[in-house]
Amino acid sequence: MELGNLKKLQALGLSQNELTGSIPDSIFNMSALQIIDFGQNKLSGTLPLDLGRGMPNLEIFFCGGNNLRGFISASISNSSKLRQLDLPQNSFTGPIPKSLGNLEYLEILNLEMNNVVSDSTLSFLASLTNCRNLRVLIFGGNPLDGVLPASVGNSQTPCKFL
Repeated sequence: MELGNLKKLQALGLSQNELTGSIPDSIFNMSALQIIDFGQNKLSGTLPLDLGRGMPNLEIFFCGGNNLRGFISASISNSSKLRQLDLPQNSFTGPIPKSLGNLEYLEILNLEMNNVVSDSTLSFLASLTNCRNLRVLIFGGNPLDGVLPASVGNSQTPCKFL
């Protein structure tokens, strides 16, 4: 049986195993899923370009400590209930999507130890001021450079880490 056929599955936790290969695309179309945890495995490949479109109920997405690469798609914001986006210690590249600012319930955003970038104005940070529940931002170990925008101080809620 393929995991993608479990239409009522709400939580999928397979962390701290020795899983290899790509995450099957069918998992990203499981509309009842609220929690995905594939952290600390040896998974590789990319995330789908339409990431988020088939998962309207997703609240927690953790895939840290793998070998995932490619872009973090702007379509992740279609998972509008997302509270935690935790993708540290992978090889993601490209710009940090400004659409993350559309995730009004986002509390934790961790992209530490990847290769994500931004423009010199770090404009993705300005978009995050719309995330009223944001408490934790972690971007360490990425090649970000530029001027920290004044809008960072305009956040509605205090962040614990930046």
